[in-house]
Amino acid sequence: MRLPSLLPAALAAVASIAACAPQLVDVRMGVPRAARAPDCDLTVVSATDMATLAKYDQIGVVNLSNAEAGTDPLAPEVRAIVRPRACAMGGEAISVMASGDITARQSFRTTAYAAYLVWARKSAAGAPQKF
Repeated sequence: MRLPSLLPAALAAVASIAACAPQLVDVRMGVPRAARAPDCDLTVVSATDMATLAKYDQIGVVNLSNAEAGTDPLAPEVRAIVRPRACAMGGEAISVMASGDITARQSFRTTAYAAYLVWARKSAAGAPQKF
């Protein structure tokens, strides 16, 4: 029976399928905020509008990579995977900071990426926290 020789091929197949799935990385910034429900409402705001900067603090960034080429950064399927990450940070608003397609030099595979700024309403100014 040649079962052990099939294991590397099976692992390679699983790895190649996983490599095709969209991937997310998030980074929190500033004082941590309480998490919100994974399906919380997020307002789409402009990152360069002074009204956004006056109303919200930037609390994090969510980066999407390896999505299907040509994917709209505000498409429903993208919102479904980005929203829980932004809500877990305590986000109340979100901005698309950058998006586009990129082609890998070695594989010539084109995928989409997007970077989102996550915002929360400014907190009341209080005494600084001690670390």
